[in-house]
Amino acid sequence: MPTTLDLGNFFLFISGFLMIRTAYRDRQVLKGYDLAGSLLLATGITFALIFYAEMGYWLSILLTLPNYCYWLVVVASLLSARRN
Repeated sequence: MPTTLDLGNFFLFISGFLMIRTAYRDRQVLKGYDLAGSLLLATGITFALIFYAEMGYWLSILLTLPNYCYWLVVVASLLSARRN
């Protein structure tokens, strides 16, 4: 039976794909993010995923992955832009 957490993560799942689509269409959008804030957000999602795994919330892990991947791309993009 899905929980309220699964429902919330379902919305994150959809938003993750929408953000990935936006970034794919216009890569300039990735330059508007703050590196420190993006790192903190990616770190927070990492710990949430670890908690989900510890609790056995496998559906929540699956639903959170697109959003997590998006923020990893944002961080990588910001780090890459910083080096150039």
